[in-house]
Amino acid sequence: MELGINTLGGVSTDRRTGQTPTEHERLASIVTQGVLAERLGFEAFSVGEHHGDPHFVTSAPPVILAAIAAQTERLRLMTGVTLLPLLDPVRVAEDYATLDVLSGGRVEIVAGKGNFANASRLLIGQDDPDRGTLLREHLDLLLEILRTGHIPAWPATSRPALSDAHVTPRPVQPQLPVWLGATRNVDSVELAAGKGLPVLVAGFRAGTYADFADHYREAFAAAGHDPSRARVASLSTVVVDHDEARVRREYRAYWEQTVNAAAQRNQGLRQDNRAQRLLDQGFDELTGPTGQILVGTPEYVAERLIGMHQDLRHDLHFLQIDNGLGAAGTEEIMHLIAEEVAPLVRKETALSAA
Repeated sequence: MELGINTLGGVSTDRRTGQTPTEHERLASIVTQGVLAERLGFEAFSVGEHHGDPHFVTSAPPVILAAIAAQTERLRLMTGVTLLPLLDPVRVAEDYATLDVLSGGRVEIVAGKGNFANASRLLIGQDDPDRGTLLREHLDLLLEILRTGHIPAWPATSRPALSDAHVTPRPVQPQLPVWLGATRNVDSVELAAGKGLPVLVAGFRAGTYADFADHYREAFAAAGHDPSRARVASLSTVVVDHDEARVRREYRAYWEQTVNAAAQRNQGLRQDNRAQRLLDQGFDELTGPTGQILVGTPEYVAERLIGMHQDLRHDLHFLQIDNGLGAAGTEEIMHLIAEEVAPLVRKETALSAA
């Protein structure tokens, strides 16, 4: 199993120093962490996407990834996720094909529905669009552009019709990888399987990951695709420290503040009392044996990741490192993961694959 680093690009006050980075400092730290990820031996680095939210600086992932590409040679440059229902697939193809050329063929798009009213209002002027329909429409066009670079004709749907359209540049990779992200239901899992695309499964409970992964593989084969080509990735928030009591105490306070703040600006978290349910479930459940948030010693985090791989049998696991510690603290965590967690995980997952 490969390991990647993920950042959503949130701007938060360092929970130890009390300092809040400027936008320049936060963006610079993301680029630094991407470069560090390659130096520490991680296989991939992914950047989330947010629009219309002052708490995030990642409105232009291809620009951020281009800065990382200029200072790396092997690192796979991925998104996490590209809000495809809200974007023009022609521009998505142009942006990421350009990045693929500049990086020498290292780009992978992870597309997803997203659930942010701010982004919807800003980009398409709607609070609650039909993201499922838009995702399918935009995905079909994106895949066709990446496959051929030429669209003889394409009917008008959520965007104007195309006629004899040539989209350049062409990516270096003959087939630039496009993944689909799935979090709360199987629709995206089934869409990915039907089209023969890889899938990233994520959520708050690791048990859901395994169900999604199993369903994906079954649907992938049922759609007539070679089962050996099915690829699964997953993601966990990771906060690691040798002092387990301290890290759990500090992260608990940060997590509660983050949920409350997110509920004020995220329509999805306000619906059906989702934010309050998250708080009521309790920190211990979400950081427990089946939770998505891995908080503890290097040995504990390695044990959890190995257990997840045994359940999912997945190919790539992203470690989400936004943790309220600031640039220096986050880079310390990356070093701990690379030096004390990754060797254990790679050894055990290699043995299980043998």
